[in-house]
Amino acid sequence: MRTERRLKNTVPFKKFLSWYFKGLGIAGISIVAILSMAITVLLYVGEANHQHTNTVNLMRNDKYVEVDFQDTWKIKKASAGTLTK
Repeated sequence: MRTERRLKNTVPFKKFLSWYFKGLGIAGISIVAILSMAITVLLYVGEANHQHTNTVNLMRNDKYVEVDFQDTWKIKKASAGTLTK
């Protein structure tokens, strides 16, 4: 009697293994996703820092030329129709 009651209250081992592997899979995928996002952010921040450092170094050496797009605002490009006439 006691053994039957004890066995009814326990979870079968195969069911426990399936739960365990599902939990490990979810945890593993979560860790991989978080690490990949962190690496992506670090790469973007590192590249932005590199570009900013280059710009600052050019400014310190008086070699930086700021881009001015206002010079090209009023200039019309020749279209294909005007080239054939």
